[in-house]
Amino acid sequence: MLAALRFSSMYTMSSAPAEIADSDYISVVKVPFNNSVKLHCPAGGLPRPRVSWYFDDTLLSAVDNATDGIYLLEDGWTLYIEVAQLSHAGRYWCRAVNDAGHDEKLFNLTVLGQSVVCWPPTFIRHYI
Repeated sequence: MLAALRFSSMYTMSSAPAEIADSDYISVVKVPFNNSVKLHCPAGGLPRPRVSWYFDDTLLSAVDNATDGIYLLEDGWTLYIEVAQLSHAGRYWCRAVNDAGHDEKLFNLTVLGQSVVCWPPTFIRHYI
């Protein structure tokens, strides 16, 4: 019986709550119009946390958003926007969850608009 107790104490499972690197800070991300951008959510914990992504409080899924050019990469920690459009601008956040807890990280994404060349106005004189 004593040997059994020693064996079980050597192999006790511990847990650590889900934690995202730099989750205390809002990441401000700027991307030029029509460029690609990746948002990273490196999460740790024991057991390994599951990561979910949200855009303006709406859960993003890999299937629904692929048509909008937003992809969840295989690692689950990375959100990829292939061709940034003005409609992609907004608040994104990731949430990491495991049995021991959860953590969240916020991203503010700004898509920089197209350059517009404005010529100074031309005045034409009309003589009567």
